[in-house]
Amino acid sequence: MSENEPADDGNVALLFYRQIIALNSAYHRGLKIGTPPNQSFAATTNSVPLAGVEFGEAVKEYPVVFSSDGAGNFSAVAVLGLQNAENLFLDAEAKWQAHYVPAFVRRYPFILGANHENPGQPLVCVDEACPWLGRDVGEPLFAGNQVSPFLSQIVAFLNDYNLQSERTAEFGRKLADWGLLSESQAQATTTDGQVHTLTGIWIVDEAALANLEADKVQALFKTGELGWIFFHLISLSNFRLLGERKSARAAALA
Repeated sequence: MSENEPADDGNVALLFYRQIIALNSAYHRGLKIGTPPNQSFAATTNSVPLAGVEFGEAVKEYPVVFSSDGAGNFSAVAVLGLQNAENLFLDAEAKWQAHYVPAFVRRYPFILGANHENPGQPLVCVDEACPWLGRDVGEPLFAGNQVSPFLSQIVAFLNDYNLQSERTAEFGRKLADWGLLSESQAQATTTDGQVHTLTGIWIVDEAALANLEADKVQALFKTGELGWIFFHLISLSNFRLLGERKSARAAALA
């Protein structure tokens, strides 16, 4: 999503990934992953995908809205900045400054890729451009020809992430099909008086929600998705917090 122009969500699944390659025990034997020194890889990302199960924590710090790909699919995202290529959650050393870091960020540099030969078994991939990926320092990804215990934990995390992402995508489709989403914009004012307007965002229409059929409300309640909706609506006040973060950054640079 962008300031004063619609969001382009076409490549949201990749964002800061640059050189994705499937891990191979033969080729990548000896490969290690170190501790990330910071999150500079996300410095020019002003929103990241968010799973519904994350809403409860994310709502405390981020605006949570929906983004459309233009083809009827809606993704939940945490808004990180008020302008293009702006992440207000990174400090001067590019370290994330928030109590909760979205799972999309935490999984980097790993990601699951499509396996065309065996669709039911996605490929475990990594971004080869990751600066803390190498053969000298860190946790080994393989033990001989076998996946290391560390990588096994990563794979479990990636599988759960994908399952939750699919569930959230279904949630977005449900909201759209039931007429609960409306295109909107958000504003935040900085201490210098500048008003920043973000367009290309979608939010739950409270009037439409109030008129939703009782059986559909019950269905949302049983799945826990009604809570997700309320978390989303509450989070919209966090655009004010983004304005405060932007003002603080400007003051620090002055």
